[in-house]
Amino acid sequence: MVKTLYLMRHGQTMFNLRGKVQGASDSPLTNLGIAQAKQAGQYFEAHQITFGNLYSSSSERACDTLECVAPDQDYKRLKGLKEWHFGILEGESNDLLNSNYNVEDAFGDRLVVFDGESKEEVEARFIGTLTEIMRTTDSDTNLVVSHGTTLDVFLRKVIGDTAATQYFIGNCHILKFTYDNNAFQFIEKIDPENGDISKHEN
Repeated sequence: MVKTLYLMRHGQTMFNLRGKVQGASDSPLTNLGIAQAKQAGQYFEAHQITFGNLYSSSSERACDTLECVAPDQDYKRLKGLKEWHFGILEGESNDLLNSNYNVEDAFGDRLVVFDGESKEEVEARFIGTLTEIMRTTDSDTNLVVSHGTTLDVFLRKVIGDTAATQYFIGNCHILKFTYDNNAFQFIEKIDPENGDISKHEN
């Protein structure tokens, strides 16, 4: 059976607004972040997209986002869906983190010296968690709320580093995938704020 995965980033947070690093650390959604999440919920409702199973990173910002999107549905919180751990850079200015970013491999293993995760470690836990979700779910349409960098890592794995760089993943942006025969296929990116859909050419 071909299954569908909607993978969504959380809404704007206080740290997003203030330009601070948040990975394993957390900060609450802003009023805009709450509005973005509700708008995503309205997008799904308007397009008659319903979910049999829902999952969230165990971080508060992701859980709160999902509860705004689908307030009447139960969901599972999974630590494997959390954001990249940025080590001692957590809570610092985004400028410090961005100086270690490279479009070719995201952060690679350059954050290990700061007690953070390597890209390989993030891939192993995040993609492993998503694969287990899709392998075992009894639903043909599923929603996962996670984080910007983990979404980027997953998209890179599915379509390649170069192709992934053309897709900016903003707050509450949605990536749609299909899952069949143990493989993911990227379909499109959705921006619920303006209804913009970026189809992927396979």
